[in-house]
Amino acid sequence: MRRGLAFVLLFFLTACAGTGGDGRMAGKLVKQYGGEKTRPDKVAERSIVLTYPKAGERLNLTYYAGGQYDPSAMAQINQLFKDRQADQVGEIDPELIDYLVDIRRRLGLPPTVEFEILSGYRSPETNAKLRETNGQAAKESLHVHGWAVDFRVAKVNGKAIAEIAKTMQRGGVSYYPSSNHVHVDLGNIRTWATH
Repeated sequence: MRRGLAFVLLFFLTACAGTGGDGRMAGKLVKQYGGEKTRPDKVAERSIVLTYPKAGERLNLTYYAGGQYDPSAMAQINQLFKDRQADQVGEIDPELIDYLVDIRRRLGLPPTVEFEILSGYRSPETNAKLRETNGQAAKESLHVHGWAVDFRVAKVNGKAIAEIAKTMQRGGVSYYPSSNHVHVDLGNIRTWATH
């Protein structure tokens, strides 16, 4: 039975890769059907400091400990990442927060450094409105799935952050020089020009 399941999952993963499908969905199926969720490293716990400057909100929390993500911490992160225009809370993928922590570590920044969140979860309605005024907003934005974030780190060049993120090969990365912010997501590995 297990061998049959492994074959089906392998077939599905191969099909996704061959058709340009989103490998994240295949990964979620592997996790759901008996695949082991592997972490980038074997850390005992992970912490992060997040802010939403416009509202004066700040979180300093441990979101991963004891071999699992803390649901209470993730609920707080979901709240800070919420769609401010629609006042809707979405579910942020914990791997997106891992991505930020790993960027911080690659840059050699201290655990106390603050990530200023500019845009996290985005409702389909908000995304549609944004597309009307911003030609760079994607129709199938990964913000809608909780797989993308736009952020800044004070006194750190966004271009340097983006270059480090690109080397990690974890998803999409783009740098916005006009506001010195970076977009990272958990989708296909890609980058695009911005202004």
